[in-house]
Amino acid sequence: MREAGLSAIIVTVIVALLLVLVSNQQLLNHGGSAVDGDLMVELISPVEGDWVESTLTVEVETTGYAQDTTLVLVINGEIKGSDTASGTEHTFELDLNRYDDGSGAPVELEIFARAEGVTSRTAMVTALYPRQMTDDTAEDIQPEWNSMGDMLVFKSARGLETGLFEIYTIPREGGTPTQIPTEREYHGYPHLSPTGTHVVFNSWVYSDDGSRQMDIFTADVESGETIQVTADPAFDDSGRWSPDGNSIIFYSKRDGTMDLWKVTVNAIGEPAGSPEKLVGTPAREHCGRWSFDGEMIVYESDEGGNNDLWLVGANGGETTKITFDEYPDGYPGWAPDGAHIVYNSIRGENGDLWILSLENGAMQRLTSHAAMDAHPTWSADGRFIAFHSDRAGNSDIWVVEVPPLDGVAGFSTMAVSSAFGGFSSGSLVLVAIAAGMLFGKIEWVRRSE
Repeated sequence: MREAGLSAIIVTVIVALLLVLVSNQQLLNHGGSAVDGDLMVELISPVEGDWVESTLTVEVETTGYAQDTTLVLVINGEIKGSDTASGTEHTFELDLNRYDDGSGAPVELEIFARAEGVTSRTAMVTALYPRQMTDDTAEDIQPEWNSMGDMLVFKSARGLETGLFEIYTIPREGGTPTQIPTEREYHGYPHLSPTGTHVVFNSWVYSDDGSRQMDIFTADVESGETIQVTADPAFDDSGRWSPDGNSIIFYSKRDGTMDLWKVTVNAIGEPAGSPEKLVGTPAREHCGRWSFDGEMIVYESDEGGNNDLWLVGANGGETTKITFDEYPDGYPGWAPDGAHIVYNSIRGENGDLWILSLENGAMQRLTSHAAMDAHPTWSADGRFIAFHSDRAGNSDIWVVEVPPLDGVAGFSTMAVSSAFGGFSSGSLVLVAIAAGMLFGKIEWVRRSE
């Protein structure tokens, strides 16, 4: 009888312990807070899945604690901050550089707060470490990866008079930039051909009367021999070589408004026909970028009054709006998977980089800095995004390693173009549906004949 009584007591204790564990787990998962009677610890920010950099602000709320109770902030199992738990609002400013191992790779951080045995929810965030690639007193801007993703091309004003720029390259690992010679004085928006043997750029052409026009040029990266691709009195800018090397897109004002155009070229950039208009509206279309498979083009336009991102097939046709908020969005660039777009968005006083999922419109903030980050470009292996920024006090080239997109809420690595047979086939149309001021969804529908 005594043994039976002891067994019953043990079973009761085990059941009680299990109930406590289940209850505690429920508290940890409920609304971001854990409560013990009148005691509460709630982690307000960051939230699960955030990507953060530089300085991380952690906000915690507590209620019900005595004046001498200590609140601690725990990151990756170590106490990284403390405060008196009385009151309700607590802010911790953390320098994330302490977690940098020097490689530039993202670091996962597990964050929670605790006071008197009550623990908040846990937030898993990813610390990012952008690397400065150039450091010159002059402007280094408009980076673009080569087709292999192991080198960047950019324009720089180093050693030049005000208003002039030359073209440079720099390996992904960093080092001293190398100048690409050309027969022009001014260079804008450089982009290497798929073979890497030539570069496309825009440059001013001056007339005898002092007037000028902007046209598209290509140049041999070794000899500097230069070819004029366009010759129009209007403004032609931002040339981008197609992945197959057969076309260059650019934007032009030759029809009165800024529109997206394409010209067929040979391997060295000589035009093989007259430019054709891909997108032409009363709005301003510019900064077009090819998808990696060459099937689609993303660009920015102020059609509708706000600067947003749009898609069009490689041969023109119907266009699709893909951003819908009230913020100016621009400088878009494709991910190699064809399912994501990186872009600059001005939200507040600064511009940060964001990533948009084309599958469902989910957005992930990539950079979070008080400076202006712009002109992002994705490497061919999907690991890195380069951009220019004045975060060091001057416009320089920076590179950030991108965390895996799998596991990010709302994100998918589905290759949009290949999955649906290609946008340029003419039979499928990517349709966006807005929900208020936010992105609703996009879906492929069959175009009516």
